[in-house]
Amino acid sequence: MPVFKHEEKLSPEYVPDKLLFREGEMQLLMSFFSSLLTDDKPFHVRVYLSGAVGTGKTSLAKLFGQTIEDKSKKIGRRIRFLHVNCRIHKSLYTILRKAAEQLDIDLPRRGFSDEDILEVLVNFLSSNKVRLILCLDEVEALIAEEGAAPIYLLTRSGEDIEEGSLLSLLLIFRELDFLERLDIQTLSGMGGSNIHLNEYDKQQLFEILRYRASEAFYKNAISDEVLEFLAEAASERKDARYAIDLLWRSGKFAEAEGSDVVTAEHARKALASVYPTIRRENLFYLSRDEKLILLAAARALSVNKTQVTAAEVFQLYKLVCEEVRSEAKGYTTFWETLQQLQELGFLRLSVRSEGSKGRKTYVYLPGIPAVLLEQELLKGFSRNHGPSAF
Repeated sequence: MPVFKHEEKLSPEYVPDKLLFREGEMQLLMSFFSSLLTDDKPFHVRVYLSGAVGTGKTSLAKLFGQTIEDKSKKIGRRIRFLHVNCRIHKSLYTILRKAAEQLDIDLPRRGFSDEDILEVLVNFLSSNKVRLILCLDEVEALIAEEGAAPIYLLTRSGEDIEEGSLLSLLLIFRELDFLERLDIQTLSGMGGSNIHLNEYDKQQLFEILRYRASEAFYKNAISDEVLEFLAEAASERKDARYAIDLLWRSGKFAEAEGSDVVTAEHARKALASVYPTIRRENLFYLSRDEKLILLAAARALSVNKTQVTAAEVFQLYKLVCEEVRSEAKGYTTFWETLQQLQELGFLRLSVRSEGSKGRKTYVYLPGIPAVLLEQELLKGFSRNHGPSAF
């Protein structure tokens, strides 16, 4: 049985029916643009949506666009939401032509300036009683290419239209400092409201992954434990887009192996495919004790576990030492070596409070399959024909 039920629901272009932890921002967007739904003569609305990579800016904007279009149809208004990525369309000319194309406006191929196309666009909106929200995503790219002029032109469009302003703007960017690139005249015309999206924490990423997994995978195809592992890995970047990509890759590795469940090893392979954190040559420079402890951790995790306790690794470390006829170090030295391996990027440690049981340290591998790591360490051992490899 395959693991994917609807693989397309993990694609970057897919917009889910709800965005977890963005409900408040959605309400703000609906509030800021509410005059387009209620007023006979709406004013020009300008809203700025900012946030780091992977905070859901584009998905939120698109979901808002779908929502306000649906609401407008129910009350007999005509609102159109057009999303344009300025990394692809880097000039106002191509942006306006894209908008005209989406609205089925016929334009001559040549001879029209930016102002000409904008005038045709506004006249179309007026004659067809359409209210347009133009969403410019990654607007920094447009400003870097053409400066402040396009923004100024858009903010002043249709000022003399009798029906009120029919063109509103939703500008998406990463940081507010992009406004510093605009001149005083443009800034005076900008006005508007800013909505900033904060980065996701680990628990939020886990909830997002669990929701998206429920849409994309068959029931019981992936466990909460594996989802928690992926959320932990993605929490370093605080990036939901990265987390969802890891989820998709994990499923693809399971699919390639003919597995009907996504395991911890599939998740580690996904991590390694995105950002291989460990190279073979780096293993060569580890000390004997570092190699033995890393081998013990790999063995402990190779049975499809996402994490194990440091105590479990210590017990396996003593067994590994027996295999290679080497004296095991005490727990203090073992613990110090674990911390050193974390600093070198070979593993991660997570200390957690477990109530009356006290605190426990968990060990997990961030970016390499446990089986592969064990194989590489054992290869080094066999090449040297004995304990001296370590």
